[in-house]
Parts: sequence; structure tokens; C-alpha cells
Amino acid sequence: MMKKCPDQSAFITAELLPAATSLEAAEYYAPACWNAYLVRQAGKTVNGIEQSLLAAPNQAPVIIRAGQSALAMLVSDLNSISELLESRIYSPKNKPEEPAPRFYLSGIPICTPGNLTAVSALVKAGKTAAIIAMLSSAFATPGADCLGFSSQNPLGFAVLHFDTEQSPYDHWFVIEQALKRAGVESAPLWLRSYCLTGLSPSQIPESIKTATKEAAKQFGGVHSIIIDGVADSAYDVNDPAEADELITELRGHSIKFNCPVINIIHVNPGSEKTRGHLGSGLERKSETNLRLEKDESGVTVIWSDKNRKAPIPKANGPRFMWSEQSGMHVSIQSVKSSKEEASHETLSELATAAFLKRPAMGRMELEAEVKTILTAVKKGVSVSDKTAERKVTEMVKLGIVKKGFVGLYTPTA
Repeated sequence: MMKKCPDQSAFITAELLPAATSLEAAEYYAPACWNAYLVRQAGKTVNGIEQSLLAAPNQAPVIIRAGQSALAMLVSDLNSISELLESRIYSPKNKPEEPAPRFYLSGIPICTPGNLTAVSALVKAGKTAAIIAMLSSAFATPGADCLGFSSQNPLGFAVLHFDTEQSPYDHWFVIEQALKRAGVESAPLWLRSYCLTGLSPSQIPESIKTATKEAAKQFGGVHSIIIDGVADSAYDVNDPAEADELITELRGHSIKFNCPVINIIHVNPGSEKTRGHLGSGLERKSETNLRLEKDESGVTVIWSDKNRKAPIPKANGPRFMWSEQSGMHVSIQSVKSSKEEASHETLSELATAAFLKRPAMGRMELEAEVKTILTAVKKGVSVSDKTAERKVTEMVKLGIVKKGFVGLYTPTA
């Protein structure tokens, strides 16, 4: 973010507003534009000093001191931007270390240091359960059900969680549920969870910044920052200036503390759009956009199609629902897994029927037998040779039948 100074409002009015460029272009050109503006301001300041000396020569000492102070401020601003640019210039000899993902979903990286992640959902769609599972995955015992999330924290860096929506008791209960899901009796010291409900939109970002700074110092680094929900950090989620400034600050945290920042935000009722300009901006800037959708049967699926890395199709996304027996949400099969299991069972029954008369047969014989069985199932409606061939190919692929050394096919034991 650009350094603030008394003339920055004039800079915005004179330089950026007339440009009417996109936000992305403004971010790229702003440093160079700012430097050029400072140079022109320095010229105007010198000219102003000359005019003042001519108009009031008896006040020369005062005018010169004031001019020197104004020029010193401009030079300071120019130097700070130049130093910043120098530290960020591309160098083939200075390759940054490739960041190791901090969180995975179904084995796919979703949160890496230096990046934002957005998690969106309608009210009561299961986002609290997902956040609990995400937290739990960082310290879960082997075999714990973390709803598809996985993570590691071998260095014991701080995991920061900020709840801006729930009451103090509900916040406490969330962490208790996280411990239960993880299969542990007590939370690791590096888990720092705060209830910020009731704080003003100006207090919340400041609290996050302070807590993160202190945790980084105490634990030697930050593993991740989870903000549930980020919209409470803004007075008006539809105000572009406020939303962009907040997103820039969050991105700054992810870079400064070398960690992912996960932002939970609601979806507008009756649509797929997240709340206001803040939601739209987060979607653009995030490396991963996770969505939670709950169907009429109470099953929630987590998926994503707006990722910089591999997408998570809805059919493959982890699914979970509430279990009275377990007293918490539990994982269930994905749509794809359910279909694959049903297909495997059907093909297994077909293979069993095909090998009833003979324990082994050639490929053409097996396909002919499969065709005969399927035609009988369909009450005399002929099944094509292609269909029978495809069924046998699927049996082989799934390991239901296997081809022996002499070219005969047999059921897999």
C-alpha cells in the first residue's frame, strides 16, 4: 500500500481518478505514477519557494525552512518507493523458495503461503463444520475424520483463527468440537483462536494484525490465518475503496508472515454471488475459491471451479452430513465414489453370472456371454457388441476379471 502523506488526496484526485483505469492496471502503474507525481510536486514546491521569497523577502528564513521540510518529505517518499521496487525486482539469481501448501482438500493443495483463499456458503450450509475440520486437520490424530481436509504443522507455527460472528460460548464450543474431531484432549499451544464478535469494523483488522504479529514472534512463524467472517471487517462491503483496501491489507499479511489467509464470506441469498464488492474482490485475488452447498437431504458438498491450481469438481468434492450418533458432521461418499461403487457392484454380479458355466474363457467368448446375459436382463432387447465389449473392458480395468498367461480370462479371486 502506498505511504500516506498530506498530498496523497491531491495525487488521487489529480492522477488516478482521471485515468479511469481498471483496479489491476492501477496496481501495476501506481508506483511509477506516484514517483512521477512526487517529482512534479518537488518542482512546484521549488517554484513556490521562489515566488514566496520574491513576495516576502523579509521572511526568507521561515520560507526556506518550510520549503526544506516539504522537499524532505517528498524525497523520503520517493526513496521509500524506490527501495520497495528494488527489493521486488525480478532476478534470475534470486528465485524465491517454492511454498509448501499448508492445507489440502481431497489431496489437492488449496492454501499456500503468500496467497488468499475464499470460502463461501449460504447461511446454515455447513461452513462452521468445515472450518472446524480445517482447524482440526492441523493437529489431528491418524484416522480422524476432517471432512476431506488435511494439513501438517511440523515446525509448530501459529494457527490463528478469528471468529467475528458467534457468541463467546459458541466460539468456545467450536474449539471444543475441533478437539473432539481431531481426537485430542487439549489444544496445542500454537492454536490461537479469538472471539472478535462485537468489535467494530475498524477494531477487527487491527486486532488481527496485532495478534498475528505477536504469534509470529512467540512461535517463530505463522502457519495460517482463518477469518470467519471477513465481511465484519468492513463498514460497507459494497464500497470499492474500503473493500480493496481491506483485501490489500490481507494480502500484505499473507506475504509478510509467509502464510495463507483463509477468508470465510456468505453468499447472497438466492444467488451464487458472494457479498458485495468485497466478495467479488476476494474471488479475483484468491488462489482458491471453495464453495459449500447443502442439498435438501442435508448433505453438504465442498467444491471449487475457480482455482489457480487443480479444480475440485462438485462430483468429486468431499461430502458430509450431521450424525446424531457421532454428535458431529461426518464424511460420506462423493457422488462420483457412490456411482463408482454401484458400478463396481453391478459389474461384479455380471462377471459372476458370466463365469457360472465355465471358469475361464477367451475374450470373444466372454463378450458373447456378457451380451447374452444383458439381453436376457432387458427381456429380449438386443444389446450391441460394443456394449458387451465396453463392459468387459471395465471389468478388466476395475480388476474384477483378469487375463491369464494363455490369453484366457478368469474372475479375480
